[in-house]
Amino acid sequence: MSRASHFVDPRQLERLEQRHAWLDARVAELDRRSYLTVPEQMERQRLKKEKLATKDRLVALRRQGF
Repeated sequence: MSRASHFVDPRQLERLEQRHAWLDARVAELDRRSYLTVPEQMERQRLKKEKLATKDRLVALRRQGF
């Protein structure tokens, strides 16, 4: 495959970086609370999984395109 077939759209990277930053901020906000309701605990768990998946995607795209 040619290098061109591995082009990564910088806008896609930016969107993923912004999403990761938002997820990080939301998890941090929940972590600062002394008590989480069950729905908040579930939200925190879901957000952490999404944050990790987003980070993995960013790393993979950066490896591909740079």
